[in-house]
Order: sequence, then structure tokens, then C-alpha cells
Amino acid sequence: MDGLAATRSVMLINVALQDGFDGDTVVIRVDGAEAYRREQVTTRTQISHAADTQLDVPDGPFELEVDIPTRGMQESFQIDPNAHPNVALSLLGGQLVAAYPERLGFV
Repeated sequence: MDGLAATRSVMLINVALQDGFDGDTVVIRVDGAEAYRREQVTTRTQISHAADTQLDVPDGPFELEVDIPTRGMQESFQIDPNAHPNVALSLLGGQLVAAYPERLGFV
């Protein structure tokens, strides 16, 4: 184990894939390391929900990269898990957008 991994604490964040997904592949990376991959992600429009997961993340600010190769899209978000333990991702108007609700429906 390298020194950084040995000294940094880990915490969980909740990530929800919400609106706009339709048979998509979604890859999420935390500081460059793949943390989640799912294929055929499709939104259930009645409840604005496609998928959800919990990710192990550093206990301080980190980069959350979201890649949707089925659409040729990639976005990065700087996240502070202490301030934003919940991340909701949606495809809206051709853009990947993140929101930081106080609670998510599956929590």
C-alpha cells in the first residue's frame, strides 16, 4: 500500500443516475480509478431513476469522472464528500449535470 492510501481515510458517497439515460454504458472514476461500471442503464421515467451505487471515496475533495461512452460524453466534477455526500447525475439537454441533494430516494 502506498503512503497516500495508508494515511487517507475513506468514506462513502451515494450516487444516483437519474434522468435521461437510455441503454447507456456508465463508467465512474474516483481520482482516476474506476469505481463503477454498468451497461444498459435506462431511466425509469415514472420515478426518474436509472441506477444507484455507493462509492468509497477519500474523506476530502476528489475528482469524480463520469464517462458515458455510448454517447461520447465525459465530465469531471470536483466533490467534497463532507459537504456533498449525495450526488445525482442526469443527462439533460445533451449535457451531463450533477446535483447535490440533501437526500436521495434510495437512501
